[in-house]
Amino acid sequence: MGFVEFYDYYWNQMADPRTNDLPFVGSPVMIPIILFSYLYFVLKCGPQYMKDRKPYDLKTFVKFYNIFQVVSNAYMVYKLLSLGLVTKISVVCSPFDYSNNPIPLEISFVFWLTMLLKLIDLIETAIFVLRKKDRQISFLHLYHHVSTVLLAWLITKYVAVAMASFTILVNSFVHVIMYTYYYFSTMGDKAPKMLKTIKPHITKIQMVQFVIILLQNGVSLLPFCPINKIPPSLSMINIVINFMLFYNFYRKNYTQAQKNR
Repeated sequence: MGFVEFYDYYWNQMADPRTNDLPFVGSPVMIPIILFSYLYFVLKCGPQYMKDRKPYDLKTFVKFYNIFQVVSNAYMVYKLLSLGLVTKISVVCSPFDYSNNPIPLEISFVFWLTMLLKLIDLIETAIFVLRKKDRQISFLHLYHHVSTVLLAWLITKYVAVAMASFTILVNSFVHVIMYTYYYFSTMGDKAPKMLKTIKPHITKIQMVQFVIILLQNGVSLLPFCPINKIPPSLSMINIVINFMLFYNFYRKNYTQAQKNR
């Protein structure tokens, strides 16, 4: 098999025909170019531009951004539950359904919407750069955003099916909580006093999310589960890396900080 045949088979023929022609999905270069541009701006271009400038305020923009995230992620949760995910559609060892029947087709479209949302998430880092919040642009932050976009893209392209959508359901629910917290934290002195006590629990919720998704993916690797083992295996590797990074962040910022008081 030559390169052209190899490329056509694995990039086109194996792709989900329901999503492969949607914007950003079918092109092999568009997402990598976006991510390269993102990293270039965050690590080089942006800091150089802001070097001799005062931080931008952007508080109003951040508030509306957080509201957008809460509403968008809540919609993802509502949409998947309304389609019967968990209640009517099994998310454990469920055969991949690539049909154009109404529910599988709508689920595949939710994957594409989620991928777009993950691309919009990259704006968050640009905001950090423009506000000179350099401490928040950590390896954890960059790895999480880049890996999430890549995974969302590839899953949308190849396995936009009900079983994989469980990750979207859990992640979107967590993001509703997370961005609600971020919204209230933008209120400054008017913010609820309980926010300071809630903050460490946001990271805990994110780690619990990874464990839940890891367990659900792990069942897919059992011999009796009749599905392709490659997608959940790749997903699990990324989940473990993200969990370890978040755990390390929690340990340094909360556990060790309490000991040093």
